[in-house]
Amino acid sequence: MEIFESKYNFNETLKALEESIKKNNLVIINTINAQERLAKAGFSIKGNFIFEIFRPDYAYKIFSQNLKAGIEPPLRIYVFEDSDNKTYIEYYKPSEVFNKYNIKDIDDLDKIFDSIVAPLRKN
Repeated sequence: MEIFESKYNFNETLKALEESIKKNNLVIINTINAQERLAKAGFSIKGNFIFEIFRPDYAYKIFSQNLKAGIEPPLRIYVFEDSDNKTYIEYYKPSEVFNKYNIKDIDDLDKIFDSIVAPLRKN
């Protein structure tokens, strides 16, 4: 698992991450705004958001090799704000997720994920 502090605040991180996902040719399948959903139920938490992302060609490679791996996509990038108002990005590298299924020929997906998050990483 990768986790690091973003160099941006929560909302700026979401915007920059969305742009970076698209720039790296991945598809945002779904988003989950836990902060917003919990607020509707009367609860209050700091920023908490998940991007579910993937791409059809990778799905095909995975399904062609092991249908049991179909439980894994889309992959997630989790953004959260702590009590000190610091924003963090957390995700599993795709290789961590798919190695247990012996999936081959998707090593470049790790590099894509690294490219997505690199511009947001605080030094």
